[in-house]
Amino acid sequence: MAKVLPLSPHEFTKIRDLLVSVCGIDLKADQDYLVETRLTELATDIGAVDFGELHRKIIADHALLARVVDLMTTNETLWFRDDSCWLTVKEEFLPQLIEQLEKGQPKVRIWSAACSTGQEAYSLAMLINEELSRLGKSNLETRFEIVGTDISSGAVYLAQNARYDGFTVGRGLSKERREQYFTQDKQSFVLNDNIKDRATFREFNLMDSFASLGRFDVVFCRNVAIYFSKDFKENLFEKIAGTLAPKGRMLLGATESLFGLKTPFVNQSYGNGVYYTVGNK
Repeated sequence: MAKVLPLSPHEFTKIRDLLVSVCGIDLKADQDYLVETRLTELATDIGAVDFGELHRKIIADHALLARVVDLMTTNETLWFRDDSCWLTVKEEFLPQLIEQLEKGQPKVRIWSAACSTGQEAYSLAMLINEELSRLGKSNLETRFEIVGTDISSGAVYLAQNARYDGFTVGRGLSKERREQYFTQDKQSFVLNDNIKDRATFREFNLMDSFASLGRFDVVFCRNVAIYFSKDFKENLFEKIAGTLAPKGRMLLGATESLFGLKTPFVNQSYGNGVYYTVGNK
């Protein structure tokens, strides 16, 4: 591990401003340690003597910029994160989505924005599998399309590979689900194809246009907007609203809300859970 390089206030401001402009991450003044701890090794590897030189190299090299975004993106996640969210999906969303399919809607599309290494998307695939099996409607499973996106190319690669170590597979996943959905290969746990095939993943920057994504019935945008500026949050939620089909829904993280933001969404609740719909849809 390289010795942590000192970061001056001026250098921090330049790197922080760059991150805001490229991917919306808005580091607070007291988060300079994140730049020091996450980028020192990269700076040392490419021969930068300080963060000022690292900044100049980042500006000149798009591939290096992508590595910086990878390192600065927080990929903390686990299986079935936040019980209230999954209860809402199981008891409130899925019955209505199944009804939509049975009334002739060709597909239900669900987007896991900022999907990290895939646990959220695959948790959803497991839940759909279980509910359809319980209801005797497994024939509908292929009509659920799950799309996961993340700005981190490394995270997307891991999601697509669907191979996890013992620590990762145990975070939030019951022993029963681990045994049902995974095959152990030495020290790794490989997700079975019947769940892996239910989700697709791609690299995507939430600052870009959403036109290529299409329309969604449900959008998971959980535990990511907390890192963004107020202006970017409002722009992000405006764009998400534009992707939602009529009766579409958005889920945020358990500790997140739209309080204080100007957005098209209105709050809805189910049990202890909260979700959001577009006011005029």
